[in-house]
Amino acid sequence: MLGFGNSPQEVLAASLLVMVLVGIFASGLMRWRGFMCLTDLLMPAALLVAYWLVYNKVPPFPPVGAVNKVFYVIVIGTAVGFAVEVAAQRAVRVVSLFQPVAAAFYIGLPRLGVATWEVVAAATAGVAIMWLVLRGTSVRAKDDVKRGSVVAVLALGFGPIALLGASSSSFQLCLMLAAGCLGILLVHIINPVFRFGGASSIGALGGLIAVAYTVVLITRKADPIAIAILGLCVVLPVLSEGICSTLGASRQFPRLLVHVALAVLPAALAVAVAFLDYGSSFPA
Repeated sequence: MLGFGNSPQEVLAASLLVMVLVGIFASGLMRWRGFMCLTDLLMPAALLVAYWLVYNKVPPFPPVGAVNKVFYVIVIGTAVGFAVEVAAQRAVRVVSLFQPVAAAFYIGLPRLGVATWEVVAAATAGVAIMWLVLRGTSVRAKDDVKRGSVVAVLALGFGPIALLGASSSSFQLCLMLAAGCLGILLVHIINPVFRFGGASSIGALGGLIAVAYTVVLITRKADPIAIAILGLCVVLPVLSEGICSTLGASRQFPRLLVHVALAVLPAALAVAVAFLDYGSSFPA
């Protein structure tokens, strides 16, 4: 990991701050210059930067090992997603649903001959997450901010579960992605012009799902109850529009706040379950 700070905690804190600040700067610059389409590249770029900060390398190609494969899943997913977004925007959702399946079988290849059902189950869960995040037909920027916020919450919630699953590097990677997403989206809370398109869905969300596969399928020490609860992060926000209508909330910020809160609640519960399951020996 990038060498600044005197302790691992200081290094991580400094890296998170850098991710937030760079996210704000890059997102603000694109907003100022009117590059709405290019904002789609910000989240996968944040994930790639986070990967480099954690592992301090670009893995060789062809990659060997699940961690190295994740890098190329992100790169290829970003390129494919952005190309589909430009060429045939309506096809983005369909192509995105294939990504979790391909990533599961690619990363889970060593498990195919031993526990094929685990790979299939992981792929199915990944497709469900992708579909729920991308549900609906809206391409409005305010709805794209909501989608990006859910990705940030998923990353933030999965981090401690990854740490419990014996992957401190995935823990750092998830926290840095969440920090980068926070910086990117802060610029778009009011009057958003953010785009969560093919690159964000296949590159960033798909990349995060691939990170989860390395913990679930390879280290195989992740808490299944915590993961199941975390999955509610993409389910409960479906209720946000109905709740906002009931409360009479019509402005952008309150509606976004309700949407994010419904994602944060199960994420916080999942983290609590992970802490309780690990006990007093949870890494400091």
